[in-house]
Amino acid sequence: MNNPKSTVLGWGSLIAAAGVSYYFAKKSINERRAEQDAKGTRPKEKLDWKQKIEKDSQAQTSGETSKEKTGDVSPRAKVAEPPTDESHGKAG
Repeated sequence: MNNPKSTVLGWGSLIAAAGVSYYFAKKSINERRAEQDAKGTRPKEKLDWKQKIEKDSQAQTSGETSKEKTGDVSPRAKVAEPPTDESHGKAG
């Protein structure tokens, strides 16, 4: 059975693990943002999700996508077709 001591220990462990994870994730995100600022690749305007979708759809309708511009378009993977040996399945 779960007694109060084990319940507190379980919740305490969960909260501690979440706090540590948050700390390292935040640290990593801030480092990435600083690198983008240093390189000048961080976008200046702050867009919400609707504006981002509109911007992407306008870019697609105006012409090529960024992958097509750079030539980084990978063809679809070809599916292997079964052999067309006609001797299979025939009684002879």
